[in-house]
Amino acid sequence: MSATSTPIPGRRIVVVGTSGCGKTTVAQRLTDTLGLTYICSDAIIWGPNWTLVPHEQRVPKYDKATQAQGWTIDGNFGGTGHPQDEIILQRADTLVWLDLTRHQVHGQLLRRTIRRAWTKEPFWHGNTESWRLSFFSRDSILLWSLKYYTIRKQQYTKVFAGSKWSHLNKIRLTSRRQVDAWLAAIERQQARD
Repeated sequence: MSATSTPIPGRRIVVVGTSGCGKTTVAQRLTDTLGLTYICSDAIIWGPNWTLVPHEQRVPKYDKATQAQGWTIDGNFGGTGHPQDEIILQRADTLVWLDLTRHQVHGQLLRRTIRRAWTKEPFWHGNTESWRLSFFSRDSILLWSLKYYTIRKQQYTKVFAGSKWSHLNKIRLTSRRQVDAWLAAIERQQARD
């Protein structure tokens, strides 16, 4: 991607990638820059005390949230086989894949996890990350990211190469520098408009 060929997103943007790649940060910056509504997928997936919300309860929430005219959502949609994939990706106009290297993702995730466990920063429904959950649990986000890094890469390689979601403007960003440059270019464009 070069500054002269910056892919511009639409108004219904899905940001995907492995855990810890920065999906939420990118989705929120796009929300702020483009004046959209941010949909937090984790707030739909997780209830209080890290209780997993059943799929049949999530689908109506995704359906309602994505009926708005302009939104961003962060998560993993497309190729998962979950019903919300169809709803979200059919309504979306842009799919942004944060395809960062393992080193970038896992280093960033480790720093974020330590900070969150230390500060007890609250998330959706009052959930927080703890040292035990983050480092000494089979449910650790760090282990999750290690386990799913290759799976997500394969999943989105197929989504981007396939024709099923051909209506989507597909944007693949492969480094933190590229992500930052892309967001900065969109912010400059918005400032000019």
